[in-house]
Amino acid sequence: MFVPPVVVRRLVIAPLVLVAELAIVVLSLPAALVAALVSPLTGGGWRALRVVAITVAFISRHLLTMLGCFALWVASGFGLRGCTPPMLDRNHALMGWFVSGVNRQIKRLARVDVRLCESGVAEHVLSSRLRPVIVLSRHAGEGDSLLVLHELLCRAGRRPRIVLHEGLQLDPVIDVLGHRLSYRFVDPRGGDIEVEIAAMARGLPADGAVLIFPEGGNFSEERRLRGIERLEARGYHEEAAWARGMENVAAPRPGGALAAIEAAPDADVVFVGHVGIPAGIGGLWASLLAPRTVQLRLWAERAEDVPSDREEQIDWLFGSWCRLDRWVGERDLEAA
Repeated sequence: MFVPPVVVRRLVIAPLVLVAELAIVVLSLPAALVAALVSPLTGGGWRALRVVAITVAFISRHLLTMLGCFALWVASGFGLRGCTPPMLDRNHALMGWFVSGVNRQIKRLARVDVRLCESGVAEHVLSSRLRPVIVLSRHAGEGDSLLVLHELLCRAGRRPRIVLHEGLQLDPVIDVLGHRLSYRFVDPRGGDIEVEIAAMARGLPADGAVLIFPEGGNFSEERRLRGIERLEARGYHEEAAWARGMENVAAPRPGGALAAIEAAPDADVVFVGHVGIPAGIGGLWASLLAPRTVQLRLWAERAEDVPSDREEQIDWLFGSWCRLDRWVGERDLEAA
């Protein structure tokens, strides 16, 4: 994907996004009136009105965060002091304000309750901030990255670093704060993702976290089958057999996770599973009919318990992913 150079993103794309979002905010009242009239015809739940409310709430917070990015740039001497600890603290605080606000508004307007299940040990590992952590999360549903980021940044007080698709640099907030906070933007089809992850994990502070989604994208049956074929083609027949037994997750791609572990050997590892997040536009629309619960489960592995041999690490990662798959399947059966 072609991403314009930084000068174009700052001087052209960012102002265009700013103007577009201001226009949406200005038009939000008539849009809400139309949605209120249409909502009774959409099957209940005032879904059309909720969509407008969620959109306006997100855009308002996004707009204010863009202005906050600009204010911090000015306060840093037009970027000259942007890498100093006080400015980094302010940028982390701004990202936390954005994530917490969006998370709170979406949960309230979409009537979502997030419950953390059986995760006391992992919560302690995250909140103690005594050692850095590598977070390996399931990727399934719209907005799960926001959910996990909220747990790390807002609830645990961590400073996460994330690998993101290079196309997300077209979003001015993600672009500006991502580059300031050591996120990595990669081309998943041609970039050396493992090198980028290793660079991001190296020198991670005690309150730092590297967030990785080892499946490589949102779960789908097609992605699950492609993962099995990829393992077979590379000669990982035992791992392919394990992947066939996973019904609710796709096989993890070990490269990124193991690169992070090698670059930050003193980091604990936290696995994240979740159920209840809708997938796709149709799933999002259906989820607005009634209140829903999202369950979140965390598992922690101390750094000293992670195998040092690469082949053993691959087996360990697949074994952990099988455990995550079983948990997701059990929760899906309970909800059925």
